[in-house]
Amino acid sequence: MNDDRERKWPAILFFLTCGLFFFGCVLYLYAGTMNPEFYWSKSGPACCARNNSEQVKSGRLLLKKNQPVRVDDACIVYRGTQDGDLVMDLFILALDPHYGYLHRIDENSAHQGFSIGAYHFRVLAVSDDRISLKRL
Repeated sequence: MNDDRERKWPAILFFLTCGLFFFGCVLYLYAGTMNPEFYWSKSGPACCARNNSEQVKSGRLLLKKNQPVRVDDACIVYRGTQDGDLVMDLFILALDPHYGYLHRIDENSAHQGFSIGAYHFRVLAVSDDRISLKRL
């Protein structure tokens, strides 16, 4: 009688392991993947070749979501708002024009002023698809 019980444990353990593995794979496919647009969004030096001289002279910048704006030797891309934070990428063209340094700035404190790299700005108006900045 003990022999029957001892023979069942490896089979139970095998099927339990296979079931947990299958459940983990389904859970990963359902909730663990990221949106591919996060990795394939257009940004970088090719988009940032143009210079917005009128905006830079007046000291005010209008950044549309996912469209870069060149400021001196850098490029800033506004990514939108997320959990009360402003999300921006800073591309330093002289250092590495293909890598954007992610900045999260608290929306409430951004109205008093903030800095990205060597640049200081103050938020004038903000929405999810565009932001207006004044250069200090």
